[in-house]
Amino acid sequence: MIKGRVFLHKDFKFPDGGIADKYFIILNNPKNNDPYLACKTTSKGDRKPNQEGCHHHKNLYVLNPNYDFFPKKTWIQFHTIFEFDAIGLLQLKFKGIVTMIADLRDQTINAIINCIKKSDDVSIYHLELIKK
Repeated sequence: MIKGRVFLHKDFKFPDGGIADKYFIILNNPKNNDPYLACKTTSKGDRKPNQEGCHHHKNLYVLNPNYDFFPKKTWIQFHTIFEFDAIGLLQLKFKGIVTMIADLRDQTINAIINCIKKSDDVSIYHLELIKK
């Protein structure tokens, strides 16, 4: 798996106990035993900025419909960055729980990462893994 890859995680369990099918975007190319970092996406724009681009103060990046993979306006959310270990992610793929969907353009994933770097809410640990 590579930075910018979009995958669908079926029945993803959120920290609050909720379960849903969710699209995630890989944010890094891990080295050694580093985890894959991913952020989730949503097409529900309730009370979110509508303008395309970086909204680092809200931990969002907005993509317009049909730009790269997503057919609807999509909000990439990085208020929580999720960690996946390589072996665990591979096992989920073989079980059919995770499906690789698409790769974002380099320009798109780089813009998302630059936006994440401007956020005050992303940990130094995650920023260092993204920079590697």
